Amino acid sequence: MPRESAARGRVGGLAVDREGRAWLGGSSAGYSLGTQALPEGPFVARLSPQGALERVRGFAGDGTLHVQALAADGAGGVVLVGDFTGRRDFGDAVREPPPGERAAFTVRLDADGGTRWSRTWAAGPKGLVTARAVAVDLFGGIHLAGAYAGTVCFGGPSFVSVRQRTPFVLKLTPDGAHAWSRDLRGAEGTANAVAVGSDRVFVGGNFTGRFYFQSRAHASGGYQGFLAAYNAGGEERWARSFDATAAALATDDAGQLTVAGSHDGALALDSAEAGSTAPAGLYVARLLPEDGASLWVRRFPSSGAVLARALAVDAAGHTLVAGALARRLPAETPYPRPQDGFLLRLRP
Repeated sequence: MPRESAARGRVGGLAVDREGRAWLGGSSAGYSLGTQALPEGPFVARLSPQGALERVRGFAGDGTLHVQALAADGAGGVVLVGDFTGRRDFGDAVREPPPGERAAFTVRLDADGGTRWSRTWAAGPKGLVTARAVAVDLFGGIHLAGAYAGTVCFGGPSFVSVRQRTPFVLKLTPDGAHAWSRDLRGAEGTANAVAVGSDRVFVGGNFTGRFYFQSRAHASGGYQGFLAAYNAGGEERWARSFDATAAALATDDAGQLTVAGSHDGALALDSAEAGSTAPAGLYVARLLPEDGASLWVRRFPSSGAVLARALAVDAAGHTLVAGALARRLPAETPYPRPQDGFLLRLRP
């Protein structure tokens, strides 16, 4: 892609369906994919296993709309989540949060990109709701994670927060009905990742403040990472907090949890590392689903900021991490904050 067109397209989510087709969600300002121009504004596109553009659609309206994540639904389509302001036509309805508010949305699309249903949630007054991650379980249950501020009702009891952002997790049925919802009351932060396993829903993110999980307090004076595990019915199972980010989560065929993020040297996911320090950088860890105990932790030092953006475990047990590394250039350069992408593959 020519450098001058690099800012014309932004991908906010990527998913691969059961047919091996890639789905992209994001925003475009006139960018062309192959020979076809993407609609200006938010879009969803489906590519063949060979990379040919097969379907593309937009969401007409005004205001801003950010696609934050996509997940294959197991039936040939996808579920996308994000946040928006203004009026948007999601295909089944035109939806609009109260003036000045940012609302969360989820849309389930069929294999041809048509809307099966959409849902939105707003908080008021002058509130905010954002959905940052989505995962679909084997039974088609849809799990969203993100943050809210103000008062919001996802379909069950209302949540109220005086924090700027409070993490939440929400489960919907395959038809979009509310199944259960939970928040980390007292914490200020965002749930950035969600993964599902056998009778487990894992949520990861960052927080400051204090929250209680199974009557145990988790407190942080500065931003720390957290992991919280629920069963399929939304009951609390375990939580961990630590000096690192929890940016990406994945489960494997054994139901084990893998987490990736960045740390400043004080990471102690393994009890044997408590009180130790190491060079800051990227970490990848694997945890037991029953209690969150660490199986192994790998660290990768970096002199600059490192961001883990995506994580997966393949059928052979290899862990793959994709992200970005910051490079330091003189301040007078045209791109003072450049980033290099990376892809890391670990053996089982």
